[in-house]
Amino acid sequence: MNENFILSLIEKFNSSPVVSLELKQGEDKLVLKKKEAFDRLPKETAPVLPGFIPSPAVHQTAPVPPAQASASAASPAPAGNDSEPAEDSSLIQVKSPIVGTFYRAPSPDSPVYVEEGKSVKKGEPLCILEAMKMMNTLESEFDCTVEKILVQNGDLVEFEQPLFLVRKN
Repeated sequence: MNENFILSLIEKFNSSPVVSLELKQGEDKLVLKKKEAFDRLPKETAPVLPGFIPSPAVHQTAPVPPAQASASAASPAPAGNDSEPAEDSSLIQVKSPIVGTFYRAPSPDSPVYVEEGKSVKKGEPLCILEAMKMMNTLESEFDCTVEKILVQNGDLVEFEQPLFLVRKN
């Protein structure tokens, strides 16, 4: 696939009602998905462009710059946040730096990284976030105690979604 073909295809894809597209040409593979492909829980069929096969909708992923893959996005819990109201103003939300799948352990048969009430040192892992088949370790940016785990193992998490409530040590 040449660059002009790909750019032309992206332009046509963006202006079409198609929400998911997979194209294989020899050993090359191109997958395009719009946000709407991930919003549809019961799978709906979208119009298909002639000659193209839409791929099944799977969870949305986004590439992660290496600097963000292991850094946690922690910020004070804002008042009135719908996702998880903080009972204590000293609690800090650790948010997902990427869209991906949340895992509490490095593998299904391994122990979880953290439990509620556990103290964590700066640089220790909190969880794994899988995006595009890449396992990204989310590490603590400071010494803290995990007060609450806000998502379940295997959940799809969004960018900036709160994952943990922690208290700085």
